Amino acid sequence: MLAIYIDSIGDKSVTYKLLRNYSSLSLSLIQSRIKNHDTVMEVDILDLDELKKVRALIHDLSDIGTMVTMKDSTGIITLEILSNIITTYEEIAVEREELDALMFDEEE
Repeated sequence: MLAIYIDSIGDKSVTYKLLRNYSSLSLSLIQSRIKNHDTVMEVDILDLDELKKVRALIHDLSDIGTMVTMKDSTGIITLEILSNIITTYEEIAVEREELDALMFDEEE
């Protein structure tokens, strides 16, 4: 799992709005978790679509001055590492499709 924490908030109303768009948590629960420095979101680190959404959210939050920390079982994950993970997963998907195409071509 990849856990998302909010360290500091730039624009409060926009931060809460963005988090509500990406999370199923209530506004009061989001506010409480930020205040208590608890996890605001958790996503499966193996889910490419979820990781892309988190990366977009981090960019949006950074643009308004909100500071975010991401952690997995190994520790803090930077945005660069997250982008590298996403790129790796995308490359694996392409390679898998190429292998599937080769396998199906051989069967014919």
